[in-house]
Amino acid sequence: MALYGARTSGTITLSASATKSLWLMNPATDFFVIAQFGISFKATAASDTVAVELYRTTTLGSPAGTTATLTKIGRVGDAASPTTTGLTALTTEPTAVEVLADWEIQPFGGVLDLQYPLSREPIAAAAGQRLGLRCTTPAGVTPGARSYIWLDER
Repeated sequence: MALYGARTSGTITLSASATKSLWLMNPATDFFVIAQFGISFKATAASDTVAVELYRTTTLGSPAGTTATLTKIGRVGDAASPTTTGLTALTTEPTAVEVLADWEIQPFGGVLDLQYPLSREPIAAAAGQRLGLRCTTPAGVTPGARSYIWLDER
């Protein structure tokens, strides 16, 4: 088992009435589970909530974004480097997804930081069953967002 982390690079400004994935992780050769993830928002005033969805891709399409940098978080016996790859701040979304969990978060100081209990972590099977986190903003809402993920390769 090896624990790695990835994050969005700084604050990403979300567009109004739009859906944007903050990260999409690809278990290239080894499966992984999500040990922990977080998302926080920055807005200037209270507004309608932002929908946040943890999802698994069902039809990949051609997602695009910034190549994720995975860093070792650390455990005894960790592998030298991760086999998982990923994207952050996606500019093109996957074609179809299944939502595993979703939340409505107030973007004026809203935060979600979630650790999964052992044996109840979302799993991404090897060879491309990607997991991602995306936001859908209502009309007139353009908050900044930051997010991270810690994943445990097995």
